[in-house]
Amino acid sequence: MCEIGDFSAFKKPKQLYAYFGLDPAVKESGKFKGNKVSMSKRGSRLARRVLFTVALVSVRSSKCGQANNPVIKDYYDKKKESKPKMVALGAVMYKVSNIVFAVLRDNKPFVLRTAKEHEISYKSNLTLVA
Repeated sequence: MCEIGDFSAFKKPKQLYAYFGLDPAVKESGKFKGNKVSMSKRGSRLARRVLFTVALVSVRSSKCGQANNPVIKDYYDKKKESKPKMVALGAVMYKVSNIVFAVLRDNKPFVLRTAKEHEISYKSNLTLVA
């Protein structure tokens, strides 16, 4: 929270993502299009380290074998099937950044829900306008 400062400056989750320095750094010039894309790391170093630590804790399992955050752990495992571990961890950092944005925007506590539970909750709150 201290690193973010005034949250009202962020209108979209991508702005917060870029503030943390997690956005992709585009390397191209003229006709050259770089295909090796990495994090820009332009943002707050401390906030990026905190997100990295939160992402590591989220994908780790406790001593008894139970995942700390089963929803994010499943997401990480699915990403790891097609991506290297650190790229998958970057995707988890992006997801954690989106969660932070939603919690601060809505001013509500974080509730751990699966994607299916979220979909059911969202559909129940929809009202049809004809």
